[in-house]
Amino acid sequence: MDDQSLSATTGQDGLTIGVQSNVQFNQLAIIDNDGLPSGGYTGRAGLVIAGVAGQAVASPVKVTGLNGSTETTFGLKATIDTDKGNASAKGAFANIDLTFDNSITGLRISPFSIYTAGSSSLSNLNGSSYTRNSIFTAGTLLKSDVKELLRVGGIDIVFAANKPSMNIQLGAAPQGHMVMFDGAIESICGSGNGCNIMLVSDYATPGNSATPAVGASFNFKLTGNNGNPFGLKGFYAGVYGPEGTDKGGLIFGNAGTTDKFDLQLNNVLLGSNAAQQSGVFNNLPNASIGNIGMTGASITNLKMKVSGM
Repeated sequence: MDDQSLSATTGQDGLTIGVQSNVQFNQLAIIDNDGLPSGGYTGRAGLVIAGVAGQAVASPVKVTGLNGSTETTFGLKATIDTDKGNASAKGAFANIDLTFDNSITGLRISPFSIYTAGSSSLSNLNGSSYTRNSIFTAGTLLKSDVKELLRVGGIDIVFAANKPSMNIQLGAAPQGHMVMFDGAIESICGSGNGCNIMLVSDYATPGNSATPAVGASFNFKLTGNNGNPFGLKGFYAGVYGPEGTDKGGLIFGNAGTTDKFDLQLNNVLLGSNAAQQSGVFNNLPNASIGNIGMTGASITNLKMKVSGM
């Protein structure tokens, strides 16, 4: 059906699709099949995102919508249209405008961890044969070739009245990038002292993920400066192609200078809270070394590239 006939049928130009669904997964892996190219490290390994280690029952990682402080079904609307473009902009493209439902005031990501895993803990696709695997044994106890790197105690992102949106162009991209962001957010982990994040070194009982994690931890908190929202206009993302020795990959950045924001790393702690060792530092218990932060900060012309493993 051509665009004019479709418009006559739907009563609008283009196509609108509404999605009502939450997102959850047990384990999400990025797998490197050939290992590090130098030093003879050629073993298969991967980075895995999954629930926090040491729980009696494994919990999936969930992304849900927020209506105020209440979890609700994630609502998203995609408005899709096409255009022939022009020769100078490399021709035709599909334009997809993504916006959130009116009832959605934020997003919530449940607690999760990032792990490194050896080949025996990763799923495998060999031809048409798929072998499913897990980084956990019973519950969320870690297998011997798995190391927990980072533990995040859940993230709440609160939208501003001008909610975030994304405009995606596939094919040619006359807007300059595949994805352009707009709208604004009020905060990330903006309530209380923020969301706890830990760089995991080991556990209270070495090697036993059922005991409390030990490492460097802090509470992350980001808010707009002086009560103002943090705007996303000017931020972009996309895929860039090979150029010289660069094989291409993903790109994320912003054009110009961002709105001002306040960033806090609260309760910075190295090691276990209240831990003591006889004869060391007069037997003083370990405690937070304090808070670190920036007020009224901004970023100019950020550009970040991610290419193959």
